[in-house]
Amino acid sequence: MKSLHFYKLLLLSGFLLALNACQHPPDYDNKPHLEFSTVESWPSLENGVKKDSLILVTRFEDGDGDLGLSNEDITQPPFNQQGNNINYFVDILIKKNGVFQTVVLPAGFTFNGRLFRLAPDGRVGPIEGDIRYSIVVRENPLIKSNDVLKFRVRVRDRAFRESNTVESDEVTVLR
Repeated sequence: MKSLHFYKLLLLSGFLLALNACQHPPDYDNKPHLEFSTVESWPSLENGVKKDSLILVTRFEDGDGDLGLSNEDITQPPFNQQGNNINYFVDILIKKNGVFQTVVLPAGFTFNGRLFRLAPDGRVGPIEGDIRYSIVVRENPLIKSNDVLKFRVRVRDRAFRESNTVESDEVTVLR
């Protein structure tokens, strides 16, 4: 009798474990969704010039997993045309007289870039995680020691769907 209860308990435990293992994948929108997590700052001095290596950490969710571009993708249409090889967009805002304004960068200079495929195995389905995007800010006529910056970020997937735009907290640079 005791062994019968033991086997029933064992069977019930196995059933509950199996049931717990059958979790459904999350139901994310196919349009990427972002939430800004943090800005990590690594200040240094390079040939007497202050610089900050910054890592923008953004949380993402994507329903079909088509975030990022491979090296092969950017050699083929439409990604090899009209700047379509860029899928991570950064605007820098600087605090002047208590108000944030967009930093207008010199022609040809940008902090935008490319995310590599986040689901490189080619699978289709929901993905989530953190994007860690590095930029370097050097002391220059536009950004000086102890300036307070914010960053606006958005991404675009391979179907050209753009995410929401997120904004970082304030960060003081070039201390």
